Amino acid sequence: MDIKENVRNVDTWMRGLFILIFGVIFYFLVGIIWLLVIFQFITKVITGSLNEHLARFSTGLTQYALQVLNYVTYQSEERPFPFSPYPGSGS
Repeated sequence: MDIKENVRNVDTWMRGLFILIFGVIFYFLVGIIWLLVIFQFITKVITGSLNEHLARFSTGLTQYALQVLNYVTYQSEERPFPFSPYPGSGS
């Protein structure tokens, strides 16, 4: 393939669009993850233990963030949720 053919490749442009979309999603994920970190730290300081519900939610969220990173860095061809199952959903 030459450059002209590469530029006309619709799949490449679609991937670029999804990279932008998932990049924005990842930006928000990082903020949510930091809020969870802070809340869990405060919970640990006050009660001496973690909030188990948030710990499970955090696990799924960080796995999702990894899926997004793998996709946008071309480590995976599988589009993350909602195009594939959410991590830990059992689907």
